[in-house]
Amino acid sequence: MSLGTSLVIGTGNSEARVGIGYRAARVSKRFRRFCFCVILTFFASTLFAQQPDAILQHAISLHQAGDLDGAIKAYRDYLAVEPDSLQARSNLGAALARAGRYEEAIAEYNAGLQKSPDNPALLMNLGLAYYKMGRHAEAAARFERTVTLSPQFKEQVTLLLAACYNNLGRYKDAVTILSPLEKNKAGDAGFDYLYGTALIGAGQEGGTAVINRILSHGDSAEAYLLRGTLELTAHDRERARADLEKAVSLNPRLPGAHARLGELLLALGESERARAAFSQELALDPDEFTSNLNMGVLAKEDQAYVEARRYLERALRARPNDPGVRYQMANVDLATGNLEQARQALEGLTKESPDFAEAHATLATVYYRMNRAADGDRERAISEKLMDQRDALPAGSKPR
Repeated sequence: MSLGTSLVIGTGNSEARVGIGYRAARVSKRFRRFCFCVILTFFASTLFAQQPDAILQHAISLHQAGDLDGAIKAYRDYLAVEPDSLQARSNLGAALARAGRYEEAIAEYNAGLQKSPDNPALLMNLGLAYYKMGRHAEAAARFERTVTLSPQFKEQVTLLLAACYNNLGRYKDAVTILSPLEKNKAGDAGFDYLYGTALIGAGQEGGTAVINRILSHGDSAEAYLLRGTLELTAHDRERARADLEKAVSLNPRLPGAHARLGELLLALGESERARAAFSQELALDPDEFTSNLNMGVLAKEDQAYVEARRYLERALRARPNDPGVRYQMANVDLATGNLEQARQALEGLTKESPDFAEAHATLATVYYRMNRAADGDRERAISEKLMDQRDALPAGSKPR
């Protein structure tokens, strides 16, 4: 039965039938157009559903083949039509990070975390991007969250978190999370180096045993660096020099080796050689904390205050709120006549670290220059008392 026939059922008037038939023809034409549009929409939606999947698979293939630029473009094409895909978002971040485009990777991971705040894979990848940028405090925060959310990542993330703690100078925290792994991981060179660094940095026993484990496998730059650091802490400078120079000769690219040698040379009064060692370290890692701090101090002593501030700001990015760096920055403010800024910084520092004798002494100087003699006398008295207490300590227990 045709559409026209169905529309004229029940009509007794021929004229009416003609009119209805005409209108039915028009309706029929419109209906056919409607059906055609529905069919087109159906096929378009089918193609739309298939095409994004093909784009994603193509992006993954490019990524696996190492074509990072192609993969990044394909992932972005896919996300343009499927913006909620966590897989594509995470993969795009990974491709960007692998290409060294860490800021862009971080933006993608954060976009994914807005959709899924407790996604452990996204958190871990975000932590890795921060870690590779030398932003260890931000990396540590993400790794800490990952460990609590995903026990299956615990060992892998614990090692990364310990590396962050070591870089932040949080050696006791690193020892705390690594010590439960020692039974099963002892003898693994990577673990032993990480754990030895934490033990020595925290001033805890066990560092020598770890060094000996590493050396049992043969000469190792890492073992000589650890032993040299231990000797430097104990003020055994000649042995420290031999071991640190050995570490550098075995592996000139070992992270931290030039920095530690620079510290030793600075303690020996060889400031130019120390400067060269710090520069070599920064050529390998522009964000390395110790070298930036010491280069900032050397520049301040040379009255190159703009350069000093640049180094110190970079050191502070590596270890946010580090008291030593904040103290040196206050000294730069004092040297350049920014007394109010120096006062605020030093008052905050002495409040947070009341045993910081040098900070009290420098604050006294600031007060005297601001004509606040009573405050200056008070801070000087505190500083002298703290220094007397320090001098009374046994040699091995004095802070470096």
